[in-house]
Amino acid sequence: MKFRPSLPGISAALLASAWFAVAGSAGASDYANVEVGPKFTASGELLFPEGFRRWVFIGSPLTPHGLNNNAAGFPEFHNVYVEPAALDYYMRTGVWPEGAMMVKELQLSQEGTFPDGSRVEQSGRGYFPGTPNGLDVSVKDSKRFTETRGWGFFNFGHKAPPYPAKAARAGLEECAACHIASAHEDMVFTGFYQHLLAPMPEK
Repeated sequence: MKFRPSLPGISAALLASAWFAVAGSAGASDYANVEVGPKFTASGELLFPEGFRRWVFIGSPLTPHGLNNNAAGFPEFHNVYVEPAALDYYMRTGVWPEGAMMVKELQLSQEGTFPDGSRVEQSGRGYFPGTPNGLDVSVKDSKRFTETRGWGFFNFGHKAPPYPAKAARAGLEECAACHIASAHEDMVFTGFYQHLLAPMPEK
C-alpha cells in the first residue's frame, strides 16, 4: 500500500517552503563548512536553532551572585553548545567557519543554603544546576556582521522557556562590545573551552 500525502499535508509543506524562500537566509555556498547554518527572516531576525541541545556541549562557565557582590549580570551556568560541523572545521583548521553557530543557554543554580548561594549535595558544597533561564546565540557571517567583527549576537530572552521563534540582532553594547573587548580569539572565549578545543594528543 503506497502512502499518499493529504492535501493539507502538502499545503503545510508548501507553506513551510515558501517561508524559508522568503526568509533572508544565505545560500548553502555561503555556509559550505557547516551542516546546520543560521536561518534569518527577511528583516534579519534569527530563527530559533531547533535541536541545539544535541549539538556539542563545550563548557559551562558560572558567575554566581555570591561571588559578584550579589549583582552578577548573568548569575547562571552558561551552557555553551556548538554546531558539530563548525566545531569539526575549527578543530581541523583553527578557524571558525562562516555560518558557525554557538548557543549559550543560561541555567540557574539550585537554591543555596549558604550566604554565597552554595549548597551541600552528595559530592560536597558547591553550585548545582537548576532550571533554564535564557538563551543567546552567536553567528559568524563576515558579510552580514561587518561592524561587529564578523559575528552577530541574538538574545532569545533572559527568562525561563519557552523561547520565542525568532530574535532580533542584539545591540552593540548588549553582547558584541564585551566580545570585542575581551574575547580570546575571533570573538569567542576559547580560553574557557581548551579541554575540548585543544588538539587531541597523538596515540
